Order: sequence, then structure tokens, then C-alpha cells
Amino acid sequence: MKRYCLTVLIIFMLASCDHEENIDENIPSGNGFPENITSYNFPLNTINLRGQSPINITTYSTTKINATDPVIHYNSIVLNSIENTSEDLKINLLSPDRENNYILIKGKKYKLQQFHFHHHSEHKIDDQYNEMEIHFVNISDTGAYAVLGVFVEKGKINDYLQSLIAYSPATKGVNSFTDMFDLSSLLPLNRINYYAYSGSLTTPNRDFIPNQGPVTWILFKDKIMASDSQLKEYSSIYHEENFRIVQPLNNRVIYEN
Repeated sequence: MKRYCLTVLIIFMLASCDHEENIDENIPSGNGFPENITSYNFPLNTINLRGQSPINITTYSTTKINATDPVIHYNSIVLNSIENTSEDLKINLLSPDRENNYILIKGKKYKLQQFHFHHHSEHKIDDQYNEMEIHFVNISDTGAYAVLGVFVEKGKINDYLQSLIAYSPATKGVNSFTDMFDLSSLLPLNRINYYAYSGSLTTPNRDFIPNQGPVTWILFKDKIMASDSQLKEYSSIYHEENFRIVQPLNNRVIYEN
């Protein structure tokens, strides 16, 4: 009986060790942000990837990671340039604000240049669009791009978003104010969980003609909200939906943190 119990215990311990080893192989500990989708050493259009954006993210086929990046250093900015491009609402940052608002990926700095809105979203999650998608466009000193994407769903009124809509020019042009705006108000509280992949810009071509790349894309899982009336007000200024059609994945890996 004792020999039987000892045998069972040994088998259990071996199985446990094997299980732990499998976890370590699939989900690296610490900063496991994938090197192969990090754009820092590849300025925009340095290489012509077969990977275009946006894509449809199928959540059942992602590769799991355990990363501490990106480290987000977003603070308050001056609303000096609120632009109606005729296609979307875009907020451009002044030079001092670009220096003070940035993200770090594997220790490399990408400075926030501008953020803009797409209605409806450009990326799909399991074949479903969201109401809107905000793109925070960050560029490194090497000319490499990293974009943070925030999905917007219909729900409660968003006072921070409302201030930007209210300040938007009614037609193509730029409005300038001295008001301060807290960038973190447009980010989800949970910034740990996201999808990441290597892609491209989604403009100027909205079809299958390639846009420039590579771009490190990070799309937060959690969403922020906007009310139905806010979405309608935005649409009353920006009449045409400004999104690119979904592009082929071409065997790219989509990472999930």
C-alpha cells in the first residue's frame, strides 16, 4: 500500500512539473512583449510587410503573452488644435505636449503626435464592429509608429468626449483653445489587457491598395462609453463613416495580453 501511494505521488509531481513547464513556454514571465511586432528599428515604409490594417481579431486563435508593456505616460494637453479634417475629428499636440506624452515599448520611447476618431470602428472583434475607435498615434525618434486603439461602445454619456465634440469645427478647419484636457479620460481603466499585432496605417487607401507600414498595433480589450445622443451628434458633423475595410490576416500572429 505504501509503495502504491508513493508511486501515485511521484506521478502527480511529474505531471505538475510538466504542466508548469508548458505554462512557462506559452506565457513568458515579465516583459513578454513580442520582439517581432516591435517597430522601433523599422521606420514607416522601411519594409513592405504583407500585413495591412485593420483586421478581424478572432479571440479563439490568439497567442497569449504576459507583458508589462506598453508603459503609458499620458498626461494633460492643451487643446490648441482641434481639427475637422472633413473625414474625422483629430486633436493635434503641441511640441511640448508631444515631449511629455509618450509610451514605452521594450524601453523605447514613442511620442504621441495626435489622436483621432473612426466611426464606426475599423477593427473587428470576432466579426463585430464597435460604434467608434480612437487611435492614439505615437512616433519614435527613429520614425517608427505605434498606435493605441480604444473602442467606444454605446452606453452612458461621456463628459470628456462631449467637450471635444462641442469644440469641433462644424466644417473643415481648426479650432484653438487654451483649455487643458486629460488624455487618460479617453483610455479604459484596464490597460493591461489588449490585443497586439504588426500592421499598417489605415489611410489614405480605404480599399486593398497597401498603406505604409509597419505599425505596432495595441488594441485595448476594455472599452469606453458614449451615449446614443453623443454618437448622433458626432455623426451630424462627420457624416461619412471613415473606416477602411478589413484586410487579410496573411498568417500574422495576433497576441493577447
